Amino acid sequence: MKRALNTDKIDQFKKLFLCANTPIIITYALFITYRIHAFTYYMMIGDFITYACFVFISSQVLCVIISALSLLGVCLAEKFGHTDRAFEIALTIILYSGYSVSLFAFAFSMERVFIDQSVLDGIGITPVVRAAGEMLIGVTIFVLMLIRGATSYRAQAVNKTTTTDLDADVAEKRLNRRIFLASSASALATATVGSRLVAGNQFEMPIQGRRDGLKNILLITFDALSATDMSCYGYGLNTTPNIDLFANSADVYRNFYACSTYTTPAIATILTGRYPSNSGIYHLAGMLHDQNIYRTLPALLKSAGYETTAVFGNPYAMPLMGSTHGAFDHLCAAPRAGWTGIAPSELQELPGMMDMIDLGTRVGTVSGLVVPAFRQMFSETPPHETFEAAKTLVSKADGPFFLWIHVMAPHAPYLPSEEFRYRFLPQGVLETRQDMLHPRIVNKTKSKSQIQADIEDVRLRYNEWISEADDAFGKFMSFMDKSGRMGETMTMVSADHGEFFAPNTYGHSGGTFHKSLINVPMIIKDAGQNTGRQLATVADQTAIAPTILKAAGIEQPIWMQGSPLRSAQTIIREPFESANLAVTQYFVRNSKFEPITKGTIGAVSSDYQYVRNISTGEEKLFSLREVSSGNELEGARTDVKNDIPYELHHLRHALTAKFPEVMLTGAKNG
Repeated sequence: MKRALNTDKIDQFKKLFLCANTPIIITYALFITYRIHAFTYYMMIGDFITYACFVFISSQVLCVIISALSLLGVCLAEKFGHTDRAFEIALTIILYSGYSVSLFAFAFSMERVFIDQSVLDGIGITPVVRAAGEMLIGVTIFVLMLIRGATSYRAQAVNKTTTTDLDADVAEKRLNRRIFLASSASALATATVGSRLVAGNQFEMPIQGRRDGLKNILLITFDALSATDMSCYGYGLNTTPNIDLFANSADVYRNFYACSTYTTPAIATILTGRYPSNSGIYHLAGMLHDQNIYRTLPALLKSAGYETTAVFGNPYAMPLMGSTHGAFDHLCAAPRAGWTGIAPSELQELPGMMDMIDLGTRVGTVSGLVVPAFRQMFSETPPHETFEAAKTLVSKADGPFFLWIHVMAPHAPYLPSEEFRYRFLPQGVLETRQDMLHPRIVNKTKSKSQIQADIEDVRLRYNEWISEADDAFGKFMSFMDKSGRMGETMTMVSADHGEFFAPNTYGHSGGTFHKSLINVPMIIKDAGQNTGRQLATVADQTAIAPTILKAAGIEQPIWMQGSPLRSAQTIIREPFESANLAVTQYFVRNSKFEPITKGTIGAVSSDYQYVRNISTGEEKLFSLREVSSGNELEGARTDVKNDIPYELHHLRHALTAKFPEVMLTGAKNG
């Protein structure tokens, strides 16, 4: 009798699973179709297969969870509710809920594919309003389907039919056949993803034995930290007292620039010492392929006998870091709020995980707009958690190490903890993530003065977030001092990109190269250094990898495009400084498999900034002396190309010669 009961529950679980699986598979197919454009932009066929398999596995795991919870509900209802129709009720709910999910997925994918946001902006529908409307449509579909399911269930209860043994046998065979197909597909997808994980950890370069006398290398990068908002770079608010103290005995490069305006391509430049146009990494989920896999800084350091480790707080960089094929001995995703220990990174390295995280974040954000209780008040990636994870890696290091710590703060959302909140902005203003959404701040229905006042408030909350990141940095450096390792460690502090706060907008990414967006900190303290210097050298992120290789005594390979920054002992010569160029690129609209014909490229010299729209040929020249580095919002810049044509031609020629892979033919003065 007990065995028969168990068999009955297994059959119920299988029916619940397949009932949930059908709409989820439909949703899966629509999701893959919706994301298909990404595969033509930056993914190889192997990435596409892994992506599809990973998302499929996720869908099947979701089905198992739904089925298990539903069966548990059925068992509880039968035991305590004394009903024999709990299973039919659960099956009906799953069936019609699934219909609603499939219908919403179809409506959402079609709407997103065929209706461009720019069209909606023209009629006053912001991305936030659009997302809230989509959620309202989804809830409406769900409610209507549940009503339809209730009607169907009542009709079935009234008109019960008797099933013959032959019909039951056919249904059982069909059920088992579908279960077999789902299980086989899941097993094949799991094997594909597993093989990708194994292959990604295989390091195939020769490794030298550990050598004595090598200095440790510590690279700390903050996400979206602009030099213009740091007190050690002249900002009026005391945002970075701990970094200021560190900078007093270090080399501070005041004219250091990011090579792109958002995380992945900027991190790729630090990782490879190459510009985005050369590495092929200029998309958010870009990865290394073919011979580029081992053309990285950690691969060279590992081959030379370094223990290579990294802690990354931004999940959008993990697919890139995971494509280094074992160049990192330890690659960790930074713990999120409430977690203990170091979070596993293997899944975050997979193609597809970034979309899953992004989907969850968007659902949570929009849910907070609809239900105030769901609004997010504090960051999920606090900087102290990231540095605590780094302490663990330092403590376990055996021999010379290269440690890269990428801290998510002060990247948006600007949600400092209670200790740092209200330092610069009073209570009751911009308390949650939802309050600081870009379309809510930059709303065309508000006056220009109100928009500017709101952006100023956002910047103050950003400054508080910087202060918390700075505090976490100070505590980590205190740990390093007490460990006795600083005397044998070269430390570099920088950022992947900055953040800008203009009169009409704020944030990062895009092809408008505001100085505060691309001017990032670069502070270097060599082992045993006690004297600080302020250096005016113009340089960009391609210099980071060569500088580290030089400190490690490793010859720079010819494929690296940057040059090492000079040490504190080098005498600064102003004429040589003026000859340097820093380059920024934004090519996200191009496929990495085709020539670069769209986007923006820019160059910064000691006094001027050149910006060019590649597709239109429009070019502009700005005087950096006009850009304030103080506390005011970055205002409108004056195009001076007609006043200084020589500088315009010089910078254009320099870029044309430096980047033959970028189509820089023709010019159109804008």
